[in-house]
Amino acid sequence: DSTGLILMSLNPDNLAKSLANTTGATSVKMKLAKKQMACLSIDITLPTGSSIQRLITHDVPIHLIPLSHWDNYEEPDMPHFDVSIYLPQLRRLKTVLERLKNLSSNVTMKASWKGSMSLSINSDLVSIKTLFSNLDTPQLPAEEMRNTRDAAEVAVNIKKLLTFIQAHNIGNARAIANIVHNKALQLFLIQDDVQLQYYLPSIDFM
Repeated sequence: DSTGLILMSLNPDNLAKSLANTTGATSVKMKLAKKQMACLSIDITLPTGSSIQRLITHDVPIHLIPLSHWDNYEEPDMPHFDVSIYLPQLRRLKTVLERLKNLSSNVTMKASWKGSMSLSINSDLVSIKTLFSNLDTPQLPAEEMRNTRDAAEVAVNIKKLLTFIQAHNIGNARAIANIVHNKALQLFLIQDDVQLQYYLPSIDFM
């Protein structure tokens, strides 16, 4: 449109597979391209141990959303979160979630402003809880903190949470989880000037 904005959709699994080679990369560049089809072209520069660098290019097919349909893709309104916390190393989280998904389809994430977080499942056959401590929490203005809780939790679909965690190979990216108590989980993946957002409703609201 006249603003220069483009709205597109893509398969997150294809994107995750393309970013799986970014560990140790010196740079990752994304650009729109039209080859045999419209695609998101991802250039990954990897060191080789010598003065020569190796360039890997992945082309992820995309679908361009017509301007007339943009209203259907408006960012959802999120209630103010109750707890915000930086997630542990995503590779470690992925390992935990991969094990839990074989035992349950849902997982409960609980976190506090003191830097603690847990992932737990409960079923008729088994109850498991994994604890994380000494995590960072964002510094918020005092007026925003007055609208929060000491701790909050939310139960979400494990496989959908894993879709976000697949981005664990994106260099030095950090992830933040905002928990709206028993309602929703808002996830942010931050690397340099790039920020990805992911929303998961509580299983009680699906």
